[in-house]
Amino acid sequence: MKKIDFLSLDGRSLQTFLAVLEEMSISNAANRLGVTQSAVSHLLDKLRLALGDPLFVRAGRGIAATERALALHGPVQALLDGLKELTDDRVFDPLVGQMDFTIAANDFQRDLIFPGLIPEISAEGVDVRFRFIPSGIPALDLLRQARCQLIVTPFPPEGPDIYQVRLFEDHLMCFYDAAMRDPPRTKEEYGRAAYLEVRFEDDEAAAKTLYQTAGILRGPPRISVPNFSALRAFLRGSEMITTQLSLMAQINLEGLASAPLPFDTAAVPMYMVWHKRDHRDATSRWLRGRIKAFVEQLLPE
Repeated sequence: MKKIDFLSLDGRSLQTFLAVLEEMSISNAANRLGVTQSAVSHLLDKLRLALGDPLFVRAGRGIAATERALALHGPVQALLDGLKELTDDRVFDPLVGQMDFTIAANDFQRDLIFPGLIPEISAEGVDVRFRFIPSGIPALDLLRQARCQLIVTPFPPEGPDIYQVRLFEDHLMCFYDAAMRDPPRTKEEYGRAAYLEVRFEDDEAAAKTLYQTAGILRGPPRISVPNFSALRAFLRGSEMITTQLSLMAQINLEGLASAPLPFDTAAVPMYMVWHKRDHRDATSRWLRGRIKAFVEQLLPE
């Protein structure tokens, strides 16, 4: 049996392997890493040679992982986390080098914070690249599999390896088209109104989870849409209502009427969430600090 040269392994190849394993697609892994498909294929070939295993094989129009590849997921992720820890205490200067971040956030949180924050950072001469992915109701694997470095969400996943900090609190409002209807005045009117909700691609209803957080009960919606940005088009010219965070009046629901709900609800907090592997990382700490400072300036309490 040929002896494996473990010194021929490198972090970039292992990171590429994890991306392919988690995406089950060469093209998706390339997009995630910001490289070409040929670069991904080249690094995989290098890793196959070092490990003596094909790792991925053709399966119909896609690929399938070998048993060896599946078994390597945990050890490779742990190894990359260990390599990352070696740089956690380095002297950090945001003006030196390029930084890349993948952030999971739905369109409301993304559009509330980052269109204002990114130009502020760029004006300082910081070379940073952002990739945004939808979080839906975020699962732990988003962080545990290093699919992103940060989640901004009102629904933080919980685990012993997960950190979180509250960014702000908001309250729920009833949004509607004032040319078509008045806001519901009673809890009974609210319950009878035709309703529009957001249901994410993973089939999780934002409204259901949001309502559980705020203590609201209501029936099924008339229409569901996949993101918050779609709400406005469906509300205009209709008698429907939707219940969303008040700050959406500045972003996704700008121009629509809003009114307080005809009953009391609990406040809804928004969190910033990250994995322990990024807790001490200098670049991640810098980004978390910038986000928190920007939100405090944007939404002073």
